[in-house]
Amino acid sequence: MMHPQALARAEEDRLFFSPVSRRVYDHWQMLALQRGGVPFREDLNPADIPGLLPYLFIVEKIRETGRFFFRLSGTAIRDIMGAENTRHFLDELLHGDDLATVAAMFDQVLGQSVCIRSIEGLTYSDRSYLRVEIVRLPLRAADGDCRLVLGCLSRIGNDDRPTPGLGQVKDKQVIQIENDVLPRKAF
Repeated sequence: MMHPQALARAEEDRLFFSPVSRRVYDHWQMLALQRGGVPFREDLNPADIPGLLPYLFIVEKIRETGRFFFRLSGTAIRDIMGAENTRHFLDELLHGDDLATVAAMFDQVLGQSVCIRSIEGLTYSDRSYLRVEIVRLPLRAADGDCRLVLGCLSRIGNDDRPTPGLGQVKDKQVIQIENDVLPRKAF
């Protein structure tokens, strides 16, 4: 039997830089309120959020190996990152410290049922630079196990502009900012 989880009230719009991130979080929070805790994957109906789909990803932690697998990754993410993540393991896409940092965030989201938001800087091969906001939220699989991460990756600023052809991401970093979402049990 699942016990209802108390949900924290997010500070209004100051919590997120990207309106896409805000809309994804608000939708997830609505699902969590309806469910009384972490929503199930089946609660997420793509028909309810068609404008957000290009920015979404779902990652599953594979029980047997502990590896993270991108079940899906939207087209806006592909355009921003310069590569397709869908049907790839995290350790095929990232290595070293980047892999350890992102895997630790996914583990924290799943293990503590928290929301984690990061601001990351992407440097492209042509030396251009872009800041993105990434939100990671827990989801339950059909069996009730919290092993899915619903994520959103969006540009900070004008999210509706198409991404110019910047080439492959050459370097990225997590940028600590004052109002980052602190992990809380109640998210």
